[in-house]
Amino acid sequence: MGDITDPLGRALVVEQFRILRKQVPVLYAVLLVDSISVALVLPLTVSAWLRFGLPTALLALCLLRLVQWLRLKAVDVSPEQAHRELRRTRVVAVVLNAGFVLWILALFATVDPDLRAPIALLVFMGCIGTAYCLGSFPPASLLTMLIAGTPIATVLLLSGDGIMISLGINLLLLLLLLGRMINTNFRSFVQLIQAHSSLTQEGERARAAEQTATAVAERFDRALNNMSQGLCFFNEDQRLIVCNRTYLEIYDLDPDVIRPGMKLTDIVDLRYSAGSAPKMSKQDYLDWRNSARVIDENSDTTVELTNGRMVRIRHRPMEGRGWVATHEDITERHRTEIALAEAKAAAEQAEAAARAAHTHLTEALDVVPEGLAVFDKDDRLVLWNRQYTEFYAVSQEVLAAGTRFESILRAGLSRGQYPEAIGREDEWLAERLARHALPRYSHEQHLPDDRWIRVEERRTADGGSIGVRIDITDLKRREASFRLLFEENPLPMWVVDSSTRQLLAVNAAMCRHYGYRREDLLLMCEPQLQYGGSDSSIDFELHRTACGDLIQVAIESRPLHYEGRSAHVCVAFDVTERNRAQERISYLASHDVLTELPNRTALDHHLSAAVERHEITGAGFAVLCIDLDHFKEINDLFGHAVGDAVLRETSLRLQEAAQGCYVARVGGDEFIGITDQVPLSASAELLATKMRAAFEDPIEVDGHTLKLDLCVGAALFPRDADKIDSLLANADAALYRAKHEGRGAIRLFTSAMDQQLRARRALEHDLRFAVERGELYLDYQPQQHRDGHVIGYEALVRWRHPERGIISPGEFIPVAERSGSIAQIDDWVLMEACREAASWDRPFRIAVNVSAAQFRRENLDAQVRMALRETGLQPSRLELEITEGVLIEDVSRAKKAMQSLKRLGILIALDDFGTGYSSLSYVEAFPLDRIKIDRSFVASLGQSERSLAIVRAIIGLAHGLGVPVLAEGIETKVQMSLLIEEGCDEMQGYLIGRPQRDAAVGSRSKPRVPSLIHSAS
Repeated sequence: MGDITDPLGRALVVEQFRILRKQVPVLYAVLLVDSISVALVLPLTVSAWLRFGLPTALLALCLLRLVQWLRLKAVDVSPEQAHRELRRTRVVAVVLNAGFVLWILALFATVDPDLRAPIALLVFMGCIGTAYCLGSFPPASLLTMLIAGTPIATVLLLSGDGIMISLGINLLLLLLLLGRMINTNFRSFVQLIQAHSSLTQEGERARAAEQTATAVAERFDRALNNMSQGLCFFNEDQRLIVCNRTYLEIYDLDPDVIRPGMKLTDIVDLRYSAGSAPKMSKQDYLDWRNSARVIDENSDTTVELTNGRMVRIRHRPMEGRGWVATHEDITERHRTEIALAEAKAAAEQAEAAARAAHTHLTEALDVVPEGLAVFDKDDRLVLWNRQYTEFYAVSQEVLAAGTRFESILRAGLSRGQYPEAIGREDEWLAERLARHALPRYSHEQHLPDDRWIRVEERRTADGGSIGVRIDITDLKRREASFRLLFEENPLPMWVVDSSTRQLLAVNAAMCRHYGYRREDLLLMCEPQLQYGGSDSSIDFELHRTACGDLIQVAIESRPLHYEGRSAHVCVAFDVTERNRAQERISYLASHDVLTELPNRTALDHHLSAAVERHEITGAGFAVLCIDLDHFKEINDLFGHAVGDAVLRETSLRLQEAAQGCYVARVGGDEFIGITDQVPLSASAELLATKMRAAFEDPIEVDGHTLKLDLCVGAALFPRDADKIDSLLANADAALYRAKHEGRGAIRLFTSAMDQQLRARRALEHDLRFAVERGELYLDYQPQQHRDGHVIGYEALVRWRHPERGIISPGEFIPVAERSGSIAQIDDWVLMEACREAASWDRPFRIAVNVSAAQFRRENLDAQVRMALRETGLQPSRLELEITEGVLIEDVSRAKKAMQSLKRLGILIALDDFGTGYSSLSYVEAFPLDRIKIDRSFVASLGQSERSLAIVRAIIGLAHGLGVPVLAEGIETKVQMSLLIEEGCDEMQGYLIGRPQRDAAVGSRSKPRVPSLIHSAS
C-alpha cells in the first residue's frame, strides 16, 4: 500500500481503492462460482457439513463484503478512508483464503485420490482469479497466492503420484510467474500514478501562472483605463498598439471602431469627422505630426480642438521611431486660468478705482467746513478730514488710521485739550466714552483758546460710528444775546424748571407751532404738552397742540441756570412728517403700490405666522391662487393705463368678496387668497365662488366695458403640504389645471395634480439641458413660388427626448417660455439654421421663427450678426418671422429693433397674419419683406366664402403696400388653385412638402460645418 504522508502515496492509495472498487464484484463472483463448482464435483459420500456448511459460511462473509463494497461504489473517499478500506481488504483476503485452504485440505483428506487433481485445479483457478482481481493491491494479491495456492501445490508435490507432483510443480511455477507479473504491473502502475501526479501538479502550476498573468493584465487594463490622462502607443509604422478609455473620450472616438493596428491617418480621419481635431487642416496636422522634430524629440504641446477643448499632449519617442503620448483635457483649467487672470485684472482695477474714490472722498471731505470722523465697530479711526485735525491740533500726532477712540481722548487729556476735564480726567473720560457708545448723542465740547464745538455722533448699522464736529465758538461768544437767539429760533424752544417741570420761558416759534398764547404756555407744566406715557423704544415724544392735533417731536435739552434756578433749555424738532414718510416707506415695502394689497413679502410673513399658529393651535388654512383670464389681451389692446385700472378694481372686488379673508397681489394679474374657516375645502370653494361672482358685472374703464373672469386653484394646509413652498406650488398646480380646463374654473389640489406638476417640472429640467445634450434638431419645410420652383425653407425645431421620444413644439415651447430656457433654444435654432443653409450650393432662403422673448432681448441684432459671421451665410438669405402680438407690445421699441435688423441686410416676415390685431398702421409702419397668411384661413378655402374673402383682402392689402404674400398650411390642390387665382405669391404646406430633417440635403454640395454645441455635448 502507498504511504499517505506524501502526495504520491496518497494518489496511489486513492487509485488502488478506485480500481479495487471495480474489481471486487468480479472477485466475489469468482469465489462464488469456484465454490459452487467444487461442491458440484464432490461425491455424495462427502459429509454435508464439509460439502456445504463451511463454504456457505465463507460465501456469507463474501456476500457481506460485497454489499459493503457496493455501498462505497458511488462515494468519493479521502486518501485516509481509502487506506483504511485497503487494510480491511487485506485482512479479509487472509481470512477468506485461509478458510478456503482449510476447506480444500479437509476435502483432500476425505475424497478419492482421483478427485484431488480436479479439485486442486478448480481451487487454483479461483486463486488465480482472485489474485488477478487484486492485482492493483499487491499485498492482498500475493497473500492470496501464498495462502491459497502454495498449500495446494505443496500437497500435490507430497502426494507421491507422478502426475500430481508434475501438476504441483507447474502450479508453483505459475504462481511464481504470476507473482512476478503482478509486481511488474504494479511498478508500471506506480510509475503511471507518479506521472499523472506530476502532470496534475504541472497543470495546477500552469493554471496558477495563467491566473496570475490574467490578474496582472486586468490590473494593467484597469490602471490604464482609470488614468485621468489619455494614453496611446504607436509603433514605427504609425499603427496603434494600445490606448485607454480616456484617450477615446477626449477625442469623442467610438471604442468599437478604434482597435490596435489602426493607422494614425485613419484615427485622424475619425477625429476630424467627430469634430475633435486641432484647428488646422488635416494635411497640415499630418505634416506637423510626421515631422522629424515632433517624432524624434520629447515635446509638450497644448492644442485647441475644433470643439473648444484644450488638450495638453506630452510626446515621448520610443526605439524604432514609435512613440508614447499622454493627452490631458485641460479645458476647465484653461478657462479657470483665464477667469483668474480676468478676475485679478478686475480686482486690480477695482482696487485702483477704490484708491481713486478714497482720494476723491478725502479731498471732498477736506472742503467740508465741519470736522468729520468715522470709526469702525472696534472704535478705531478709519477716516477724518482736515477740519477735524484742526479742531484737535493738540493731539494731532495720534490721529492715524487704526487709533482707538479712547487713545485719542487720553492723548488729548494728557495735553490739556479738554479744559472742562481738568481735575476730573477719569470721570470725564468715563462719561465721554459712555456718551460715545450711545446710538446717537449730541453735546457741546469746550476746547483750548475758548473754542467751542458741537459734537454730533451716530452709531452705524455695522456698529461703527460717525461723528460731526461743528464749530460753535461764535455762537458761544454771542451767548450774551441768548434771548434774542432764543426768541428768533425757528424751532420751538422753551426753558423748563429742572425740578417742577414748569415752563419758565417759550419762544415765538413754540407759540406758533403749538397754537398757544405765550401767557397760557407760561402757566403750563411740561407734562401737559405730552400725550400718553413715554416709550423708550422710540426716539420721539408725542405732544398735543392747542387744537388737539398730535405731533411727534424729538426733544434736545441742555442744562443751564436761568434766573438763578436750575433749568433746562429744550428745543423741539417736529419729526411728524419724517416719521409719516418712514411709515409710508414701511407700508410700501409690504404692500403693492398699484392696488395697496399686501405684496409677496407681506404674504410670506402672513403664511409664516399661520404656520406658527398651526403648530400651537392645530388650525389649518387654505391658499387660493387666483389668475385673471386673458388679462394680457387688455394690456395689449388698451394699454397699461387701462390694465392698471382693471387691477385696482379687481383688488377692490376681491377684498369685498373675501369678507375679511386675507388677499395679496404677488405679481401681474396673480393674486393669493387665504382662509382659515372650517371646513377648509368647503370654505375655499365658497370663497373662490364668491370671488368669481364679484366679476359677473363687467368693469368700466375709460369708456371700455371689460368682461373678466377668474381661474382659481386651491391647496389646504397641512393636508396637501406642510411646507409653505410646497403649499404654494400645489395651489399653483391646481390653478394650472383650472386654466387648462377653461375660463372660470375652480379646482382643489389633488395628488394627480402633484404628479402632473412633477412631470411638468421634469420636462422643464430636461429642457434646460436639451441643447447641450444635442437632443434638439431642425426639420425644414419647403416654400414654393407660385410658378412651382422652391425658393426657400422654413426651419422648425423638434425635440427628441431620450425617454419620451419626439415631443412636439406645441408642448415644449410654452414650457421653455415659462422656464426661461427659450433664450438658449432661440440662439441654437438661429445658429443651426444659418449653418445648415450656408452648406447648400443653391442660394435658398432660410426662414427662422423669432419668439416673443427673443425679440424683446436687447441684443437680437448682435445675435443675428454673430450667426451670419460665424456661418458665412449671406444676410439676404436669412428671413426672420415675427408674430403680430410681439410688435404691438411696444411699437416704438419694435420699430427700432426691426430697423436695426434691416441694417444687417436680412429679411423680415410678419407671421400668422390675420389671427391677431391685423392693424394697417403697423403693417405700413414696419419694414416688412413678406406677410404670411395664417393656416387657419387657408384650411377653410373652398369651404368658407368668409375665409376666401379674408384671404383676398390680405393679399390685396399686402400687394397695395408692395409686400409679397406667403400662404402656409396648404394641403389640397383646391386650396392652392384658389390662392394662385387670388394672386398669392408663395406657398407652404404638406401639399408642397412635409417638414423633414434632410429635406434640403440635395441642395448641399459642401460638407456641413459641425455644430459646436453638438460637438461639445
